[in-house]
Amino acid sequence: MKTLNALNILVLLLFLLGCDPIGSAEEEAPEIDLAAESITFDVADTSNFEGTATITGTVKSIGDDFISDPGQQVVNLYEKPLGGSQKLVAQKEFNRLDGGDSLKVSYSRNWDASSPAEGEFPPDYILIISYGPDISTDGKQTNDDSDSANNRLERSGSGINEMF
Repeated sequence: MKTLNALNILVLLLFLLGCDPIGSAEEEAPEIDLAAESITFDVADTSNFEGTATITGTVKSIGDDFISDPGQQVVNLYEKPLGGSQKLVAQKEFNRLDGGDSLKVSYSRNWDASSPAEGEFPPDYILIISYGPDISTDGKQTNDDSDSANNRLERSGSGINEMF
């Protein structure tokens, strides 16, 4: 019969207690981070001062795969005229965005770079990732955004006027 040395006894004891003698680590929580990455402009059908402006907001998963339930998150694009209230112009619901992937939300409108409302005092565009109020308490680590500071982006529509 073989004698047991102290190391063998420790390994046997850990095995009987359900522990891994190698010292396995707990599974790490995913690093979830969705970011309002950009607001871009495109102009088509232009004359000297008029055309159709398309405003596109891009959200990117700069962390691990974001996986959630439908209706818990949405990307909103707002237009805010100078001195006025912002209004929702585009919206996109989603429940999955894999790490490195992006999603886009767009809005097209007539634009007159010679008018005061667009040319002289262009509106701002605001891209916001919005989450439901209980998303951080639903027990799912795959939808807990680790950095809320990058969930909002604002850009002046003056960039549209530069395209004429």
